[in-house]
Amino acid sequence: MTQSFLYHYIILIALLPLARFAVIKPTTCAAIRILDQTSRNGYFTLYDSTSKPYLAFCDFQSDPGFAWTLIESLSVPNAQSSTYRKSFYYNVPANECAPNWSNYRLSKAKMTTLKSAVSSTHFRATCNFNSEDEKGLQHHRDYLRVSFCAYNYFLDARSNHTCATVDYINVIGFSCSKCSIPLYSASEHHLCAHAENIKLKCGKFNIPNVISDEFFFGHYRPINPQFSCTANSTSTTNWWIGGAIFN
Repeated sequence: MTQSFLYHYIILIALLPLARFAVIKPTTCAAIRILDQTSRNGYFTLYDSTSKPYLAFCDFQSDPGFAWTLIESLSVPNAQSSTYRKSFYYNVPANECAPNWSNYRLSKAKMTTLKSAVSSTHFRATCNFNSEDEKGLQHHRDYLRVSFCAYNYFLDARSNHTCATVDYINVIGFSCSKCSIPLYSASEHHLCAHAENIKLKCGKFNIPNVISDEFFFGHYRPINPQFSCTANSTSTTNWWIGGAIFN
């Protein structure tokens, strides 16, 4: 055993008692839930891959057993704009320093950090999440939840329809669990599901009374007021990265 080895070994042993005082910088809302022992929705400080802090909205209430970090929220006009009609592969951050519900998107770097966390197992889309409400969502109508295991192209631009077995999807009150849905994203297409392809491809989930060439959860062209995310101009589509939490 060399003197150099002994020296570093002694230093390591001496520093071990200080480890418990190390500042843990949470990178996900799941980490916030565990570290702060909080179950209330709200804005919290997260840290990116360079340890820089940023403000993020965390949802612990709408899906029991899950913690979600908001990565994007757009009103209908903003969701229709060419700026945001892009897959999450493209870096188009908006209002990262001032999160809001009508025009907000994290940078791709922050999304990548969130997705790479051990606790991040799923993504989801919601409509009209209400940050003033204790639960945020009163129901799961017009809702999508998918595991990264089932669809690992979340940050890619696929330019084709890819079948994904979703945890749950609800569109205009029609729902299915563990069914196969075609998801699509490209340079000019936000990640979304196309009404006609949902009916014809993968598990062939039939949704009655849809509008011709209608898209769900993004890339809105024809507007269907029956779909909550496009009910009116102030309706919002919210995208999240998260995963199960264990107390």
